[in-house]
Amino acid sequence: MADGEPFDLRGEAVAGRVCAVRKTREAARLAVAKLRRRASSNGQRLRPETLQYARYVIVFTTFPESEFDAAAVLRWYRLRWQAELVFKRFKSLAGLGHLPKRDSDSARAWLYGKLLTALLVEKTLRHAAALSPWGFDFRRVLPEQSLA
Repeated sequence: MADGEPFDLRGEAVAGRVCAVRKTREAARLAVAKLRRRASSNGQRLRPETLQYARYVIVFTTFPESEFDAAAVLRWYRLRWQAELVFKRFKSLAGLGHLPKRDSDSARAWLYGKLLTALLVEKTLRHAAALSPWGFDFRRVLPEQSLA
């Protein structure tokens, strides 16, 4: 087994390919800064290749290239990541991190109720952000206007 190759749970090599795209300068700068902060707080040294890898989004896939070119793989990964962020927000917003039920029907009902609550809160927040009874957004107050 060569170092760095993907393996399944039995330790066997998995056939696949790597798709990568360079991050924007700002995204790369933020990723490198985050790595440096984390290494500094943990008393670790960063390897030069770690800093280089932080400048890319790198995805390993088993999707065949004939059906999914690199751009398609990276687009699907971006969508999957957006779904991950939604569930992370829902876990925080609705307390979805722990399922307190043991019976599957009860757990399903609890989970559906929590998801419904989270979705309603998200929709309400979206509508509330667009609503202003005075006809303008306070976040866009002009310099000649003042807020007291």
